[in-house]
Amino acid sequence: MLAASLIVTALTTLVTGLAHAIAGGAAPDALLLAAAFVATLLVLSPLLRGRPSAARQVLAVAVAQALQHMLYALPETASSAPAAHMHGADGALPATTVHAHASMPLAHVAAGLLTLALLRWVPRAVAAMQEAMSLRLAAAVLTWAPANPRRPASVVAAHRPRRTALDALACVRGTRGPPALLV
Repeated sequence: MLAASLIVTALTTLVTGLAHAIAGGAAPDALLLAAAFVATLLVLSPLLRGRPSAARQVLAVAVAQALQHMLYALPETASSAPAAHMHGADGALPATTVHAHASMPLAHVAAGLLTLALLRWVPRAVAAMQEAMSLRLAAAVLTWAPANPRRPASVVAAHRPRRTALDALACVRGTRGPPALLV
């Protein structure tokens, strides 16, 4: 399920970065997106093995959202300009982050709900695509025939001779007349 893990992680990273930016945070750059991708992959990929409980999925998604929020907030806390949302005065992220408005937590909750949906739908879609591709491949293998099959060389004429009317009558010659007497 590597494909499903990569798809879920990529979509989650992009959606969370977009939600963070829409909620008033700084838009993450490529390096932050890559770091968030790796962190989220480490958190979410174990969920795609087997059938984890709903509580375990919610907990893992919450951890992934918290990690991504902390990563996306790094440029804001490192700059000397006031941050779009409040963190500790020394730049460290406290255990409970206090926001001036509720849009940031709501954005991460919305991204988390979308992640939960992706965790449910993407593995099914990937499995269906793999099954369809394997069935198509199996059908192609079973119906495959060489383009020009080689036939053994023979001395048969290239064109059949035409049948004449006498040839047609010759084949019925032995069956004409009354039935033979059995002696």
